[in-house]
Amino acid sequence: MSRLSYVDPANLTPAQKELYDSVASGPRAAKRASLVDAQGHLTGPFNAFLHLPALGKHWSSVGEALRFHTTLDRRLFELAILVIAVYWRSGHEWAAHAKLAKDAGISDTVIAAFRNGETPVLEQPDEQAVYAFVHELVTGRRVGAATYGLALGLLGEAQLVELANTVGYYVALAAMLNAFDVHPPSGLDDPWPNPA
Repeated sequence: MSRLSYVDPANLTPAQKELYDSVASGPRAAKRASLVDAQGHLTGPFNAFLHLPALGKHWSSVGEALRFHTTLDRRLFELAILVIAVYWRSGHEWAAHAKLAKDAGISDTVIAAFRNGETPVLEQPDEQAVYAFVHELVTGRRVGAATYGLALGLLGEAQLVELANTVGYYVALAAMLNAFDVHPPSGLDDPWPNPA
């Protein structure tokens, strides 16, 4: 359910149709069948993208580039998104990425800690660095010198740029999802089914 009306797939403008097709048949759809509901509506942020396709196509392209065309390890990428989902209490973002995080190598114990609002115990130095970088940036709007130096030493500048862009994009999605009270499709895990 969402506060935002669904864009009817039977009545799409040409710009909406182009965006719809790129999402429904793109690489995201291959990873997650719940992108399109039983009535053919795009779910999650993609429905909002359809309301303003001139902007939505760019948001969609940025997300696709971050997920499928960067070099940041998927395990670290998904870890970053879980930090954001928990801080923003974005059930849709959580549902979309908790399984992807597990598939990428984040342990069940770490995922459970996130879900329960606990600080996860991370064994790998790169996971510790990414967690600290993202947590500081999301909760404090800055990254301290020590955290930055550690992340830089482990990831390098190019991957820090990817990580910072990942944070910006998924914070923006969490804000949009929360503004429109978008929750995951039924049957998917939503740790925060009711607004706080």
